[in-house]
Amino acid sequence: MIAPVSRPARSTRRGALTLMVGTLASRVTGLVRNSLLAQFFPTAVLDAFVTAFKVPNLFRELLAEGALTNSFVPVYKALAPEQARRLSGALLALLTLANGLLMAGAWLAAPLLARLLISDPANVDLELTTRLIRVVFPFLPAISFSALAMGILNAEERFFAPAWAPVALNVVTVALMAAFPGQAVMLALAHVFGGVAQLLVQLPALARAGLLPRLGGLWHPALGEVLLLMVPFTFTAGGRQVLNVVASNVITGIDAGAQGAFYLADLFLSLLLGLFSISPALAYYSRLSHHAARGDAEFGPTLGEGLRLITFLTVPAGLALTLLAAPAVDAVYNWRSLFGAPMDAELRAFTIAATLPLGLAVFPIGVFNLLIRSFYVRRLVRTPVVLVLVFLTLQGLLYVALSRPFGIAGVSWATALAAWAQALVTAGLVARRERFGLGAWAAQAARVWLAALGALLAGWLALQAVPLPAGWFGQLGRLAVGGGAMVAAYLLLGVLLRVPELRALGRLVRRRR
Repeated sequence: MIAPVSRPARSTRRGALTLMVGTLASRVTGLVRNSLLAQFFPTAVLDAFVTAFKVPNLFRELLAEGALTNSFVPVYKALAPEQARRLSGALLALLTLANGLLMAGAWLAAPLLARLLISDPANVDLELTTRLIRVVFPFLPAISFSALAMGILNAEERFFAPAWAPVALNVVTVALMAAFPGQAVMLALAHVFGGVAQLLVQLPALARAGLLPRLGGLWHPALGEVLLLMVPFTFTAGGRQVLNVVASNVITGIDAGAQGAFYLADLFLSLLLGLFSISPALAYYSRLSHHAARGDAEFGPTLGEGLRLITFLTVPAGLALTLLAAPAVDAVYNWRSLFGAPMDAELRAFTIAATLPLGLAVFPIGVFNLLIRSFYVRRLVRTPVVLVLVFLTLQGLLYVALSRPFGIAGVSWATALAAWAQALVTAGLVARRERFGLGAWAAQAARVWLAALGALLAGWLALQAVPLPAGWFGQLGRLAVGGGAMVAAYLLLGVLLRVPELRALGRLVRRRR
């Protein structure tokens, strides 16, 4: 392999902040998108679309955000600039071929895929789902090429364009959904055009930096390393998609509307993880790859710093979601009640029931997102494969076991319980290999949890003390009162308990570069 070339160092926390601000914008516009989905489209269309959208997402983790970024970045960072450009061109050619084959296969297999995902056709329209699978599948190539652009820019620690690109997806999708309410086919096309927009807005940043990949041969010597690192993702992504099929069958067997409700609830989890876990993890992953390629002693301290930041952010965010599940669902998904068109009552009840337990999954999934990346940076593939497959199996078994007595809430509790087990085991394994300051992290985590639980109590007391009216404005008020009390109490208790990340983030915000 060509010796790595030194690139200018950037502030990792500043990169994390850039990604977090962009992610916040993308998640807020994503909530607008899914608010329209919940209120502008009938429950039957919502269930069919959510089921159909699972099909491109079956391959999205492998060919797009997950596998591509985590496998591509450490190899790219270890190459000289010219070789890195050649590698990105070879990967572009490979993605073009793979997506073309998958699109043809999805068109032919759409009826079979719909039957596989739906356990009870009385709850979800089988024919409509089949049609929507064919319409929405081009979302996959759009998002795959977008992910390649994101991977290149993130590897170069140019975080602004990839952080804001998903906003373009949401804006285009929202505009088309608002223009064609209730139309199932346009709903699917809106997501396809949104994926294309997410790609297009990153091209100027690539062009300005001279990073645009060019189609060339299908091979580059370093591509073998990328594909080798993708081996664990092939297994783990495959395992996750088997789990998605299990979840789809379990949820579609509960009742009509359950599929859409879990999708809407999971978006709150995705919002918090994207903002407070994935964004920091991506920033730290690029820097960890830099340290690993050079054998720097800073690898462990950098990993510990990232874990402490994610802990500081995810613990209070998850507890806030648990406390404020009902007002959050109403504020985001039920605003049309102001105009006499409230959210379907059963869909609302299902969504609230599914949202509450997911708050307890934010912290364990959040720290796992960074812990697992330490294996990929070190080119270790066996351990993460075994870890993920074991805990995916556990989660699937919990889906089946807990959905029977607890319905849709049981599916969410299964997610939280499996996430905690996975995070604890992974932290122990990583601590044996990397000196990232496990004791310091545990001490900081204890202080953070204490401050966050105090904030949870403060939020609950504030909700009991402040009388608010019924209806949408009342729920918005509960969200503001409970959330505001939690933030204020968390900051105060964090200062009293000397949580170090408060001082670090304060210095970062004040810094002028």
